[in-house]
Amino acid sequence: MKGNASAKRWVATTGVACTVFAAVFVNGAARGESEAWASSKEECLEAHSRGQDMRDAGRLTTARQAFMACAQTSCPQLIQADCARFGEELERLVPTVSFAARDPNGGDLPNTSVSVDDTPVAAKLDDGKAYDLDPGRHTIRFVHDGRETLVTVVLTQGDKGRSVIATFADLNGDGRPLTTPAAAVAGPSRPIGPLFVAGVGAAAAATGVVLAIVGMKQVPDACSMGSRQCVAAPGDPAFDQARRGVTLANTGIGIGIGGAALLAGGALWYFAQPLKLPKEIGSITPWAGDRSGGVAVRARF
Repeated sequence: MKGNASAKRWVATTGVACTVFAAVFVNGAARGESEAWASSKEECLEAHSRGQDMRDAGRLTTARQAFMACAQTSCPQLIQADCARFGEELERLVPTVSFAARDPNGGDLPNTSVSVDDTPVAAKLDDGKAYDLDPGRHTIRFVHDGRETLVTVVLTQGDKGRSVIATFADLNGDGRPLTTPAAAVAGPSRPIGPLFVAGVGAAAAATGVVLAIVGMKQVPDACSMGSRQCVAAPGDPAFDQARRGVTLANTGIGIGIGGAALLAGGALWYFAQPLKLPKEIGSITPWAGDRSGGVAVRARF
């Protein structure tokens, strides 16, 4: 089918060319006619053929430009009429697109550049202009203040006035970048094991002190802890009470001494260890795109 179309187009173009040459011959144009006219005629024929090739390949915007070139009054009348008709047909088929960039609050960002399929299209978006694009899939890149947003669209023939809007979610309402607090980085530290030992020792020491005080208060006034003697008749309950008090006080003193030793040892152990950097250093950064967002976590182990 494509070969037949090319053959028909070749015949049509050749026919147009032959008719033009015949018209020139019949009109008795001199052989010394200006070379500028001949060059223009050849360019018109080439644009007429190239436009049809581009149209068949789906490159409607390029085809339309070619037909606009050969529809000029400087081209032979028959070619001019053909190109004008083809151009009008493509005018109805070529999609048109307008671009806009906005912040999260819906405010316009006119200082935004636009590229379509890696081809720059607009340096700013302050004129509200519409652009012709070929039908099909396109990747549109919006860049504002060093940040970019990608939007993918699929255009169909005759798709007129399509609006493509990019939202920069990582900007404030005034167009300035959102400030992200710097991730906290832990400084050098020591292992906490010795602190646990010191904490147990402190608790034991406190318990020992309480037991010693309670034990000493249980000793009757008739008894002396220093001399370990009681001024009481034999078999008096004061002797048993004094014995229990002294035993409890001695137990408390022993626990207190052991706790103090653990406390001192844990403290010495903790401060004797060298400072070490944390094993993991990372950062957390929020990100957002046109249709998605999230949090990026970066860490080193």
